[in-house]
Amino acid sequence: MGDVLSQEEINQLLSVAEGSDEGGGASLDPGEGDGGGVKAAATQQVAAAYDFRHPARVNKDQLHTLESLHDNCARLLASTFSGAMRAVVDVNTAFVDQTTYAEFIMSLSNPSCSYTFTLAPTNGQAILDVAMPVAFAFVDRIFGGTGSSQGVDARQLTHIEMSVINKIVKRVIEDLEATWEPILRVEVLDVELETNPEFMQITAASEIVILLAFEVHSTNASGLVSLCYPFFTLESILPRLGSQTGRQSRVNQEELLRSNRLRLDKTYLPLRAELARGMVSFQDLQNLRAGDVLRLDTHIREQAVVFVEEEPKFLALPGRVGRKNAVQLTSFIDREDEEVFKNRARPMPV
Repeated sequence: MGDVLSQEEINQLLSVAEGSDEGGGASLDPGEGDGGGVKAAATQQVAAAYDFRHPARVNKDQLHTLESLHDNCARLLASTFSGAMRAVVDVNTAFVDQTTYAEFIMSLSNPSCSYTFTLAPTNGQAILDVAMPVAFAFVDRIFGGTGSSQGVDARQLTHIEMSVINKIVKRVIEDLEATWEPILRVEVLDVELETNPEFMQITAASEIVILLAFEVHSTNASGLVSLCYPFFTLESILPRLGSQTGRQSRVNQEELLRSNRLRLDKTYLPLRAELARGMVSFQDLQNLRAGDVLRLDTHIREQAVVFVEEEPKFLALPGRVGRKNAVQLTSFIDREDEEVFKNRARPMPV
């Protein structure tokens, strides 16, 4: 009767048997060792961790493309927030992650400053959340403060404060539409403010969402602005993300220039047309009466100079449109000639 096999030898035999069934290399050499030694070269399998509560429904390449896409959004938000705060505001992409909708809702403060909206043409909903310190900082700055939220207790926004934040969020929505332009022309619809996150039921609690967070830093305040996209909202867009990575930087720059031009188009600047010029003594000015005629140095056929702010920019012909005075622009003033027209506009010393 042969020797009794030890538990270690039994385990080696079992591992060899499993390796043979799976096609792994293994050999038995009865001539080696006591009781028939065993040589095993079973293939080692690496187990990958998988969290069934947080299944990865968006692959890493698509997440990377989403992050690159929203880096442009961070730059647009920095411009928008700086304009609202009338100070330099830095906005950077903090992280991009996949989580469940329930965990996202639990991470929000109550009360909150959250906006639900519909992303057309996918017709899926999403959430934009502005951290309360950031919201109160905007309100403080717009009403003449330093742009700080220190000392403000967690409370509901008043109606006046809501109207202030709504104006800022309206521009943020425009930035978001511009962000998606390189991938797909989208339109944000049905924007609604919700101050209680428990009432925002845009998807099931167990549904996977893509969470993008932006760090907002100003001189006296900081906080997060978050974007939450449920998976089904982006499901039809995800196939487009992989093919856009190479063109992203160039398209982002073009989109940034286009959005800046759109903002400049809405900027109001004061215009002033100098129809004529001349000098008169203070004594003559005191003696002026209704019906008197002043003789000026400007010829009747000489063109008027149009100033933008205090800079001479155009030449124009004076006239009328209906009952209103008007000028018709005829030409630009070259940059090197601007100083000449500035000096002509200044009064000469007596």
